[in-house]
Amino acid sequence: MQKARIDAQGASLLIFISLILGANQVVMKLTSEGLSPVFQSGLRSAVAAACVGVWVLARRIPFPIDRSIVKAGLWLGGLFAFEFLCLYVAVDMTSVSHVSIMFYTMPVHLSLMAHFLLPGERLTRTKSLGLVLCLVAVVLVMSDQEGGHADLTGDIIAFVGAIGWAAVGMLLRASAMSRVPGEATLLWQLGVSSPFLLLAAFFFGPLVRDFEPVHVWLMAYQVVAVALFCFMAWLLLIRIYPASTVASFSFLTPVFSVFFAWAILGEPLRPLVLAGLGLVAVGIYLINRRQVPQKVA
Repeated sequence: MQKARIDAQGASLLIFISLILGANQVVMKLTSEGLSPVFQSGLRSAVAAACVGVWVLARRIPFPIDRSIVKAGLWLGGLFAFEFLCLYVAVDMTSVSHVSIMFYTMPVHLSLMAHFLLPGERLTRTKSLGLVLCLVAVVLVMSDQEGGHADLTGDIIAFVGAIGWAAVGMLLRASAMSRVPGEATLLWQLGVSSPFLLLAAFFFGPLVRDFEPVHVWLMAYQVVAVALFCFMAWLLLIRIYPASTVASFSFLTPVFSVFFAWAILGEPLRPLVLAGLGLVAVGIYLINRRQVPQKVA
């Protein structure tokens, strides 16, 4: 049943999803103590792909295959692998606070791509303001390199990863994948990306670091809570509530991420980080905010 606006139940679930995603980069950072970042990314994709594959078969979800879908699916999986390779490497190199702000500039890149590539997706004044705020946030975050927690190269890699994420979103909208069910789309992303990531892991140092049993639980969080629950819940919400309203809640994720990085990892809440966080959160909200059509007099 579709609804015209968000209700308390939907808002609560969206906040919970943002909370899980906000904690995820801290979990990735902790997991990197036991497993190399790219290797854990490949493992996550491989295990999650198997789970989603079982789900697709059990639910008999359509999985159309033709030349255009296979081509788009391979591109999608490749971009997905690139996106997460950048994200995991960035988390290993720089602070979680910096990564969360840089990576969640994705709506900026997607809006710019849509402006030039999709009819009817022109930048409005509100979206342009959100874009400018996010870009100012990037400058502030990149200029905060004191204290030993941040690394400029890691910041840049996270920013490049956000471009990859936006490219995935654009491909989902502008290719044959737009007519593929969401669960099948996720299977393409996970199934194609996992071998790429697992192979790439051999070029990023030892696969196993100081591995302990706790890292199994941290990997389980990434697979079950993030790759499976959050995406499935997101698909459900998109089918019930307006997409722009659902997307507007994404501004909460970097807020939660910075909070968890401070509370769990002890990352300092530096003024430039807090200013960048505020700007990127407002920018994301403005970019995703539903535009109300003006009445004609």
